Amino acid sequence: MGNDDGITGPETDRDRRDPLWRELAAVVRATDPVSPDLLRIGRDSFTWRTIEAELAELAFDSVGHALTGVRGSPLQRQLTFEAPSLTLEVEVSAEGGRRRLVGQLVPPQPARVMIRHQGGIVAVEVDETGRFRVDDLPAGPGSLRCHLGGGAGGAPVVTDWVML
Repeated sequence: MGNDDGITGPETDRDRRDPLWRELAAVVRATDPVSPDLLRIGRDSFTWRTIEAELAELAFDSVGHALTGVRGSPLQRQLTFEAPSLTLEVEVSAEGGRRRLVGQLVPPQPARVMIRHQGGIVAVEVDETGRFRVDDLPAGPGSLRCHLGGGAGGAPVVTDWVML
């Protein structure tokens, strides 16, 4: 397990592969340690990074739903996120190691949706019916950020990270 200073314990995989890294890490720890107060301030400030965003909570996930085995496909997943101003419905389809997302905003409205994933960010415009589609995303953790009004003003609506 790693320390808050970003340097893991004395014998990490990186250390075994690169003895120079181990030596450099020891020099940095000895000559310029990060103070506990600075670590606390950094952790505390990190929690404020999305303070302006409205959180859309996961209200439904078809994984584990009683009917999934009967009507659902293991290659498709339904997610519903709810925020006070918006419901975000997303279907995730597996295509090998890649994913396709087809989503809809309720109520329909102009928006720009950014899908954050391990490989970066993909942004798409929502059409007049509130729908959007993203192809070829990597499998893994992802989060959606909706900028209502197409990004013009207002707080974004952000989902928590889920496995796609």
